[in-house]
Amino acid sequence: MTFRGLIFIIPIFGYSQNLTVSEIVHKGNTITKDYIISREIQHGKGMPLDSTIAEEDKNRLLNLGIFADVKWRAIPLENMTFRLEYQIIENDDFFGGRFLGAALPAYDEKTGWSFSGGGFLKNFRGRNEQIGIGFSVGGFNTIALAYSNPWITGDHVSFSSDIVKNNYDHPFLDFNIDIKSFEMNIGRYFGYQRKTSIGFEIEEFQFFSDTSFSKYQYFAPQGSFAYDTRDLYDNPRKGILLREMFFSRFDLNGKLENNITWIQSFSIYKQLSKSTNEKPWILAWGAKMQMNIGIKDKRFISAMGSGNTIRGFGYPNRITYNNADESYRFGFNNYHTSIELRRIIIPRRVIAERYEFGATIAGFVDYGAATQDEFSSLADSKGLMSTGISFQFEGPWPSIIRIDYGWGFYNGERKDNAMHLEIGHKI
Repeated sequence: MTFRGLIFIIPIFGYSQNLTVSEIVHKGNTITKDYIISREIQHGKGMPLDSTIAEEDKNRLLNLGIFADVKWRAIPLENMTFRLEYQIIENDDFFGGRFLGAALPAYDEKTGWSFSGGGFLKNFRGRNEQIGIGFSVGGFNTIALAYSNPWITGDHVSFSSDIVKNNYDHPFLDFNIDIKSFEMNIGRYFGYQRKTSIGFEIEEFQFFSDTSFSKYQYFAPQGSFAYDTRDLYDNPRKGILLREMFFSRFDLNGKLENNITWIQSFSIYKQLSKSTNEKPWILAWGAKMQMNIGIKDKRFISAMGSGNTIRGFGYPNRITYNNADESYRFGFNNYHTSIELRRIIIPRRVIAERYEFGATIAGFVDYGAATQDEFSSLADSKGLMSTGISFQFEGPWPSIIRIDYGWGFYNGERKDNAMHLEIGHKI
């Protein structure tokens, strides 16, 4: 074995701390601007090769959501130092790559079947800007335009905005709802783990029924704080995520009292297998709480039983809402918690040098409760529970498609079973 070859394998055996990095380069990006990549790389020159920092750099680049894959390697140089190289796989096709769009039937468990279309342009101008436009007709009628930039200026200062018009029949209240809204948010990172956002919506709600009509205009401040140590956003193997969020409604015409909703959530992820295992077992646990402060208007009441609350219960309809025996599923205040044991069965890989793909299977248990009274009464509320199986598929967009099937229980009896199709993880 040559001396160069010997130097190359030394990091594998844990001696990388004695090998100095003299060059840092990245290769493979054809659309993304170089500075978008360079600002995510924290490994420095003139320091010993640190595989932990290089791996964190790789994860940060993957978390941008614009690359099919990222790898790193250390290349020995003649002067006994190393070149640290980040290899990027980027889909530079316009259709099917930077632009993803379709027009096809779509099902939502809250509003039923619709014919939906639109497109999503990611990494616009090679600067990680996102532009989306969409429409749907049927159970859910909408037209929307959205823009976001996660680092528009300064140090991780972000900007997002959207304009939306929706019309749909409420799934369990006797109303047809028409909503027009304009939203704008500005965010900032403090380090890589503390993330903040502040913004507002201007909304107009119209409620139609056979016997009544009402119209309200709201100014709706909103904000969030997150403490996030997850290694990968799409399929975390370790870390925690703490979120504090609020959104509010202040009636511009003074017809309704003001309202604030406060949401807290916490999630933790732990890989149970060895770090070198490509198909590890992962334990994920999360909890979420919603507190309503101010007027309790039934037109904004929440329901338990969906792919994002308690799985195994079909989303309620008007028959469910009017059944006094199922009032436990509705409330202005609620909490729910979930635990999942996940197994990665197909590690993230690149297909046709363009598209990322992976698959995970999980078993889950959900538990939660809701109340239409004050938040303190949740302590006396009987909870809903469910258990089931989840299939989670990783792809270019959306990044996670989830199919869950569960069985729902209440007061010691099985009440329902349901399948859920959702975007993103439950936890």
